Amino acid sequence: MQGISILTYHSLDSSGSVVSVSPQVFADQMSCLADAGYQGLSLSDALTQHSRTATWPEHSAVLTFDDGYANVHEHALPVLVRYGFGATVFVVAGHVGRVNDWAQPPRGLGRQPMLSWSQIEKLSDNGIEIGAHTLSHADLSALEPEELEQEIVGSAQEINSRLSEPVQTFAYPYGRVSDDAVAIVGRAFRAACTTVHRRVSDEPMMLLPRVEMYYFRNRRDLQPLISGQLDRTLALQRWARSVRRVFTAGPPRRGSSNRTGWAVTNAAKKS
Repeated sequence: MQGISILTYHSLDSSGSVVSVSPQVFADQMSCLADAGYQGLSLSDALTQHSRTATWPEHSAVLTFDDGYANVHEHALPVLVRYGFGATVFVVAGHVGRVNDWAQPPRGLGRQPMLSWSQIEKLSDNGIEIGAHTLSHADLSALEPEELEQEIVGSAQEINSRLSEPVQTFAYPYGRVSDDAVAIVGRAFRAACTTVHRRVSDEPMMLLPRVEMYYFRNRRDLQPLISGQLDRTLALQRWARSVRRVFTAGPPRRGSSNRTGWAVTNAAKKS
């Protein structure tokens, strides 16, 4: 089955943190996509073609941004508009207009401002899809069903109350899930993204893998990545990440057998 690459960005800044890509690198990557004849899409636009034809769009990549940093409005929006690209921004609804203080920020990143509702509206007005990323960036594998409903469904309700376009897609914070979380997400959204590091093939729509672009900041790697030529590299990187998790994992979380959650871990075993 023809797959597609869902690319993951977080903050566009020059700190060098593990969730950062510099604005210049991002602009170069989008230029590379355009020069190679590729289209940047939102997740919903890709899903619409898939629902019609049972295939993912060719010569395309889905562009996603997690958390909703204000620098996405500053640095990504002008570039996306320049090339006529779509994208999906998964916002932490309870932190809109605030800072990234749901946890200790990664080393080097520090406190960063998050998108305001007016900036989010401007993104939406320019064709950028707004997706949900919970209310508080919670670890969903650690929550009871009632708490999951509040974080997942509540985030969609908050976004829907602010925008004219209904929220359709979701991203799991930290990539951590449980069976209960996946079931609730499945009732509320068309599709959801994990942090499993590979291109999409035939995974369930509620457990779509993505490629973390922190690992691919060299312009010359972008086209081979999207076309599937670097799938072996992705597999090696997944293995290295799984080894690191084994040595950094804390106590088991409620509703999951490990830090990534039962469902995502089992999806990863297909690779």
